[in-house]
Amino acid sequence: MAIWNLFFSTLLLPLIGIALLARKSGIPRGSWMATLILSGGLVGFSFFAAPWGWFGVPLRWLLALLFALAVVVSFRRRPEEELSDDGTPINRGESPLRMMGKILIGLFFGSVAMGAISARTQPARVLDLGVPIRGGTFLIAHGGSAPAANVYAGHATQGFAVDFVKLNAIGARARGFQPDELTSYAIFGTPVISPCDGVVVAAADGLPDKISSVPDEKNASGNQVVLRCGDAEVHLEHLQRGSVSVKAGMNVPRGTPLGRVGSSGSSSEPHLHIYAIREGKALPMTFDGKWLVRNQTIRR
Repeated sequence: MAIWNLFFSTLLLPLIGIALLARKSGIPRGSWMATLILSGGLVGFSFFAAPWGWFGVPLRWLLALLFALAVVVSFRRRPEEELSDDGTPINRGESPLRMMGKILIGLFFGSVAMGAISARTQPARVLDLGVPIRGGTFLIAHGGSAPAANVYAGHATQGFAVDFVKLNAIGARARGFQPDELTSYAIFGTPVISPCDGVVVAAADGLPDKISSVPDEKNASGNQVVLRCGDAEVHLEHLQRGSVSVKAGMNVPRGTPLGRVGSSGSSSEPHLHIYAIREGKALPMTFDGKWLVRNQTIRR
């Protein structure tokens, strides 16, 4: 996704909505309501559905605070309808067409936000795993049960996949928006551990770490470890070249080091991609009992 598109949808649009809501000049009730729906939809979309690892998680909460303040200010400044000498309301607001446009835009973005919220609904019969990484604060880049929060939702075998990235000191996933250096990403080289008591079904190493938007169809998973956890298979992918420390057939108790996070295979940047399969179908996962959804953070 282009950086400009991310900036526009994550920051610029909601800030415009907040500014419209908090503007100093008083507006009639109908215009105020249309502006509130527009601003709420834009901010809701940004807060719940946008990938905040790009801009820093603290900015997400600052945006929510600005919206709350704008709502308070707009309530205080919302005037009653003005009346003419004969008692007829004076219309000093926007045209009905413009108000309808605001409402429709707000409802559109709001529906995406509601989709991201619905991704928090935990499916039945989940596989509970341990958190497979350690050594910092991690952000869920993709996760949940709906497409608005998880790009993999609906996929036959990876429909409940989760992507982990790591946050640096300012709450962002990397130094810069899209740096070329692998070491600029906070998660690169982070230890990966077994999330269960299991058996290694397969292990692959030797593929280079790279940053590319071009899919590697031949080696999509990159360096990986596949575990048999009970009656399920758990895949941990895009590991760092030369870091995989287990082989097929090994028994691995929960917490056993498996490798380190890399950017091998079809990986646009360093991250850990994990998914589970049972009987050929995607299996939902919880981690230490928690259902993880985009923009949630965990510390290990």
